[in-house]
Amino acid sequence: MVDTPGVIWILLVVLTVVGGVAAVGIAAGDKRKQLAAPQQKALGAGGGDNAIERTVRDVRVGDVLTIDGRDFLCEGQIDYDEDGHRWRGARCVDGSDVRWLIVGIERTGTTALRLMTQDESQPLTGYPPEAIVIGDVRYMLDKRGTATCELRGDVGPLGDLKKDRPEAHVERCRWWLYSAPGEDTLVVEQWGADYRLLRGKKIVEGTIDLIPGS
Repeated sequence: MVDTPGVIWILLVVLTVVGGVAAVGIAAGDKRKQLAAPQQKALGAGGGDNAIERTVRDVRVGDVLTIDGRDFLCEGQIDYDEDGHRWRGARCVDGSDVRWLIVGIERTGTTALRLMTQDESQPLTGYPPEAIVIGDVRYMLDKRGTATCELRGDVGPLGDLKKDRPEAHVERCRWWLYSAPGEDTLVVEQWGADYRLLRGKKIVEGTIDLIPGS
């Protein structure tokens, strides 16, 4: 014969134990959610950008760049995209001194930045040659391609491309990257029927300080 009261008593004990374990598990899960909520809220409030400190490689319109002890305001930027490879050109201004900081144009093999100025002493009216000589520096064609570009802010002479168009509108740009001995560098771009030539030096990232804009 089965002791019915004894069996019922054992079942009650088992159910009590199982229920207690389940309650502990639910409480632990709720505790983890409460601990995670402030962190998720903090990340959300910062929009992701303030959670990670930006470097000069993510320069944006409104940032200040300290170059050779002088402060340049980033007034415009061009975001290039060529089949998933992205790089940026930032137009940095200090009075009448205008520089272009080119970041990430090379896919691999270098971490150098390029600090350049627009050179109008070498007019180009046709397809760029394999070699360009300026002064005593001979630049040889290294890479070329075509990119889709978003224009933001004041991009100087390229501003005509933005006339009566919304911010971050898209244009197409053909580009040629030239190399020379040492740190000399040159970039030619074609926008529609117009060419522009940027000439300057490769620099290391630590030589420029970034103060993020508000």
